[in-house]
Amino acid sequence: MKYVKSAFILFFVAALFFSRNQWVFSLGLFELFSETQYSGNGLKKVQEFNPERDTLYLPGLENKKLFESIEDLSLCRNDDVRKYIYLYLTSGREYLIKSIERSYIYIDIINDIMKKNPDIPSEVTLLPLLESGFDPNAVSRSNAVGLWQFLQSTSSYLDIKSNKWVEERRDIEKSTEAAIRHLRYLNRTLRSWDLALAAYNGGEGQIRRAIDRTDSRNIWDLIKSGNLTKETSEYVPRYAALVIIYNNQRIFGIEGDIKIPSKEKTEIVKLNYQMNINQLSQKCGIDPDEIRRYNPELNTPLTPPSSENYTLRLTSDSAKKFYLNLGGLYTGIVAYHQNYILTQLYPELLF
Repeated sequence: MKYVKSAFILFFVAALFFSRNQWVFSLGLFELFSETQYSGNGLKKVQEFNPERDTLYLPGLENKKLFESIEDLSLCRNDDVRKYIYLYLTSGREYLIKSIERSYIYIDIINDIMKKNPDIPSEVTLLPLLESGFDPNAVSRSNAVGLWQFLQSTSSYLDIKSNKWVEERRDIEKSTEAAIRHLRYLNRTLRSWDLALAAYNGGEGQIRRAIDRTDSRNIWDLIKSGNLTKETSEYVPRYAALVIIYNNQRIFGIEGDIKIPSKEKTEIVKLNYQMNINQLSQKCGIDPDEIRRYNPELNTPLTPPSSENYTLRLTSDSAKKFYLNLGGLYTGIVAYHQNYILTQLYPELLF
């Protein structure tokens, strides 16, 4: 009886340790990804990997939802996910590292928006890794724009402006809020986050047609069926691979390659008039690159003409400089507008 009790305790402790420290027992998995340069043999090893044979322990994948299987690494049992982890860590390594570095500029802004939308899984924050490499100025071959890569047709439906003055697909907050609305709609109609993500890329219609043809709502069945375009069939495994790497940078050996930019707390300032951001930069001593970095939606140095209550995002230090110089800034702006009106009404005053 004594030995049975001891064996039970050992089993319980081991089970607890396995569940909390699965990465320790998955070292055989991580050894697959030790290469930094692509090779045919490296990819072959990844494709031939057998979790039961090559690791002491890797959590099972059966009946798990996407984000749960990403968190406990059980999705690494999937051949496609392993393949894309390998490809991103080798041939796509430069893209991966630059994307992760850029993410630190915008991730806090996006996280603040996500906190107001608790029904959206936190992992969705990392979708721009795949969509744009966290570059708000990214433009795809199909002319999708911004962090979340909206097409013009989709952005119009989501009430995102595109005009002479602003391209709100590049606006960090407005594009994130639009992406949340769109993904929420897709999840509610398709009743699955993995299907919603696939539809975000390929369109709801494509996913519905694939479901009808296969009589399955399992994303992996749809991928294998050949009823999705190549890009859409790769979308969820690519996304999963990037999230797994991002959340385990040290284990995948990329932590030392990433130069994390200094984190800057940012805040919103309100404008009462149309403003030239170059003039704002000079008068307030604010780096113009900072203004462009946090306000990439602006198409010109001028904020829109109807700039009453128009907002700019600045670092907290720059916001203080803005408010300290506010009087002088607005005096110059008002004088400019008065002179402009006079020259329009009385052009002879120019001579």
